[in-house]
Amino acid sequence: MKTTTLSRRTMAAWCFTLSLALVLCLGLQTALGWGKTQLDTGAALAADTLRLHIRAASDSLADQTDKLAVRDAILALLDARCPAQSQAEALRWAAEHLPALEWAAQSALAQRGRSAPVRASLVEMYFDTTRYPTGILPAGRYQALRIDLGGGHGRNWWCVLYPGLCRSVCGGYAQPAENDLVCGEYILRFRCVEWWQSLTADRRDKILLSGIR
Repeated sequence: MKTTTLSRRTMAAWCFTLSLALVLCLGLQTALGWGKTQLDTGAALAADTLRLHIRAASDSLADQTDKLAVRDAILALLDARCPAQSQAEALRWAAEHLPALEWAAQSALAQRGRSAPVRASLVEMYFDTTRYPTGILPAGRYQALRIDLGGGHGRNWWCVLYPGLCRSVCGGYAQPAENDLVCGEYILRFRCVEWWQSLTADRRDKILLSGIR
């Protein structure tokens, strides 16, 4: 009788252990699937984004003011002449207009009685998590239009060239999941992408196409 009682207890313990293991396995599988979905959304988001990055010659007041003047000139040019309806179109337009972008920057400097070497280039680079008034872009590697003033060693300015042309990033992506990731609350799904990119993304800049300094 004692042996039967112990056997039943053992069987109950094993059943409980197996049930718990099954629940944990199913939970882990669900969590991994959810995590992969968020990472896939983050990758699609980066592929659908073209950023604008302007680097000042130095941190002096004059050079930082030059940077802002160039920013305004570049944004005005983009608003007037860039009809892109996708990231690929925006990238292609920028590649074809690097000389015009450099000229716009140089003209903005000349209007201030200033001059400096200007180089426009297309790069792929790592960006930290960036908060905008209308949304947040997770950390990761993005393609960007970069404008370097002088040696480009000063504090920089950046925004989203496509979608939104630096006005608003919300609602401009083709996939609802991408808009949700950018414009939703800073919650676990965003943190998942941010954490993974901080661990795995290459920090080195890759020059895709460069204008003539």
